[in-house]
Amino acid sequence: MKSLRWRYTRLPSQVEDALSGEEDKEEEEEKEEETTPAPAPVPECPVAPQLAGASQVLGASEMSQLSLHLPPRVTGYSWRLAFCTSRDGFSLRSLYRQMEGHSGPVLLVLRDQDGQMFGAFSSSALRLSKGFYGTGETFLFSFSPQLKVFKWTGSNSFFVKGDLDSLMMGSGSGRFGLWLDGDLYRGGSHPCATFNNEVLARQEQFCISEVEAWVLS
Repeated sequence: MKSLRWRYTRLPSQVEDALSGEEDKEEEEEKEEETTPAPAPVPECPVAPQLAGASQVLGASEMSQLSLHLPPRVTGYSWRLAFCTSRDGFSLRSLYRQMEGHSGPVLLVLRDQDGQMFGAFSSSALRLSKGFYGTGETFLFSFSPQLKVFKWTGSNSFFVKGDLDSLMMGSGSGRFGLWLDGDLYRGGSHPCATFNNEVLARQEQFCISEVEAWVLS
């Protein structure tokens, strides 16, 4: 029986070149896939909240921007105008009265006589209190003219305190991030440890033009 012999046939050079070209092409494609950066995440688009009432302070754009900074638990909540000075008068007592029956949260928005818009988000309803209350969800904000949000720093828990003469939000070294007087006519804003905020208005002391309190539920 004759032994089998294996014979090797060399591929034509054109075939080799074609195969080599395909391999090089595949390698280049793999390199391109490796070096091509992943697409940047699409930024979340602000969505206007559902309103029960019309704001005299903020427009739809400002409200949409603010909604992106609210706690996740209130996503999808409707905003109801519980208090506004144009309807309920310039009185802190009236503001507290309109908050009765609500546990919060509340978005407090202001416009001063310089046209500056600013305010605060409170994790619970605004009310009379002997001491500070609230949680770390509370924050201050200002449109100057772009939105700036000042979240809790963790330095202290001086979130909100209300009495008949004033409403205070954020504190440290005897100064308040935001305070309003009993007539809702004058107010002030200072940098404070609670939020490490800037002065919300153009000046530390300001006169109020409009105040609104929106209950989120």
